[in-house]
Amino acid sequence: MVNKYPNLRCQVATTPDHVRDAMILRSICFVHEHGISPSFIFDGNDHQATHFVFYDGEEPVGSLRIRWFADFAKYERTCFREKYRHPFTVKRCIQMTFDHVARKGYTKVLTQAEQRLARLWTILFDLEIVDGPPVEIAGHPEPYLTVVGTIPASSDPITMESSSALLLRVEGQWDAPSSFETA
Repeated sequence: MVNKYPNLRCQVATTPDHVRDAMILRSICFVHEHGISPSFIFDGNDHQATHFVFYDGEEPVGSLRIRWFADFAKYERTCFREKYRHPFTVKRCIQMTFDHVARKGYTKVLTQAEQRLARLWTILFDLEIVDGPPVEIAGHPEPYLTVVGTIPASSDPITMESSSALLLRVEGQWDAPSSFETA
C-alpha cells in the first residue's frame, strides 16, 4: 500500500499549542460531528492525562489521551478528522503511541468504544473485547465495549534506576538532554 500521508507524526502535548490542537480536534470530531456533550468530552480527567496529537506536517489531524493506572494505560477520546479516518492511517498513528506507553513500563492497554470502533481496535491491534456488560453512557446511542490487549515491552523502560537527568526531562523527550542540564 502506498503511504498516503508520509509526513504523519505523533506529538506528546507538551505545550499550550499542542493541547489546544487536541481540544480543537475533539470539539470537531465529538461535539460538532456527533453531538456529544462537551461536559463528557472535556472532563476533569484532561488534567491528569497525557495527550497526543497527530500531525500531517504541521496540520493537526488526530488526537487521543492516555490515563495511567496501576498496570495498564487507558486510551480515551481517540479522534481523527474525517479525511484521515482510514484504518491504515489510524493504525500508524496509534502505534506511534505504543512506544511511549512501553517506555513508561506498560505493556497492557485498554480502551472503551462503540461496537464498530471496538472491532476496529481488535482488527488493527490484535486486542480483545472483554466479555462483560457494556457501559451505557448518557447521550450516546450505543453502549461502550471494553477492549484490552498487550503491546511489546520496551527494551529500555524508564525505571527508578534510570538516570536522574532522564527523570527530570520533558515527557516523551527522555533521550535528549534538556536546556537546564549542565555538561
